[in-house]
Amino acid sequence: MRIYRLLNTAATIVCVLLLSACVVTSGIKNTSAIVAPGANTKLYRTYNWYQPAPAAPAAYDKGYKADLHEDVTQAIEAELQKKGYRKVNDNPDVLLAYDISVPVPLEKDNPENFATGFGYSYGYMSGYRYDYTDAGLPGYRAVDLFKSGTLIIDMISPSTKQLVWRGWTEGAFNNFSVSSGKVQEEVSEILTKL
Repeated sequence: MRIYRLLNTAATIVCVLLLSACVVTSGIKNTSAIVAPGANTKLYRTYNWYQPAPAAPAAYDKGYKADLHEDVTQAIEAELQKKGYRKVNDNPDVLLAYDISVPVPLEKDNPENFATGFGYSYGYMSGYRYDYTDAGLPGYRAVDLFKSGTLIIDMISPSTKQLVWRGWTEGAFNNFSVSSGKVQEEVSEILTKL
C-alpha cells in the first residue's frame, strides 16, 4: 500500500512539473531561421524591398499602429547596413519582405475571398499578401500559422521570386503599439541568424 502511495505521489509531481513547464515556456520567445537548400546567404551583399509600394492601401484594425511599418523597415535596413549590405535599385542580390502574424477573424479566413497573391496580413486587413512562393523550403509555415505577434523577415530571389531565407521571432510583439527600440531589438535578434 505504501509503495502505491509513493508511486501516486511521484506521478502527481511529474504531472505538475510537466504542466507548469508548458505554462512557463509558452511565453518564451523563440527566434529561428530557415534557408533554402543550395542558397548561400553569405554571398548576398545588395538588397531592395520586394514590394516597396503595397498592392492594397493599408487598413488598420483597432489597436494596430500605422507607424510600425516604418519602424520595421528602418530597423531592417539599419541592421543590414551594419552587416555590410547595401540597398540598390537595380539588380539586387536579394529582395526583402516582412510580415507580422495576426489572428485572422473567422469571417475573413476563407481563401476564396482573395485573388492570387492576396490574403489576410498585418496592416492590410483588406486583402494584401505577398505573392512569392516558398519553393518547398524545409520548415516553411504560412504567416497565419505563426503565433500572433510573430515578426517574420523574408529574403526572396529576384530571378525566381522564391523564398531563400526566413527568420522570425515568435511572440516578438504582445501588442502592435511597440516602441521603435523594441522593434530594433527584435529585428537585430532575427538577423543574427542570417
